[in-house]
Amino acid sequence: MRITLVGSRHFGVTTLNMLRQHGVEIAGVVVADPEDRLAAAARAAGIEVRVQADPKRVAASEIADRTDLIVTVHVLGTSIAASGGASFWVRIPTLTTAAAQAAREPKPKTDAIEPPGANLRASGA
Repeated sequence: MRITLVGSRHFGVTTLNMLRQHGVEIAGVVVADPEDRLAAAARAAGIEVRVQADPKRVAASEIADRTDLIVTVHVLGTSIAASGGASFWVRIPTLTTAAAQAAREPKPKTDAIEPPGANLRASGA
C-alpha cells in the first residue's frame, strides 16, 4: 500500500518514522512549509516532498502518483498538544487512479450553456 502523508512538525515526523518502521511505503509527503521538520525528514529519507500552494487545502496535484491511502496528521491547538492529545485522520481515496489522473487534468472550457429545461422531453400526455 502506497501512502501520501500530509502533515507537519514533530507529530508528522513521528508518524512518518512509525509508518516506515512498520514497512509502509511512503509515496510522498505534503507540507505547508518547505522548511518544516517533516519536509526535512522526508527528504533525508529520499521521499518526495510537495509543498501546498494553499496551506488550508491539499490539491489533487499535490498527492503522489499511485497513492492508495492519504494519511493526515495534525495536532489540534496548543491546549490539546500540551495535554498530550492529538488528532489522527485517515481518508481513503474514493477515486480510481484513472479518475484521480483525470481530476488533475485541466477541464476544457466551453461557452455553450444549455438553457434550462433543454434536456427535458415532451411527454405526450
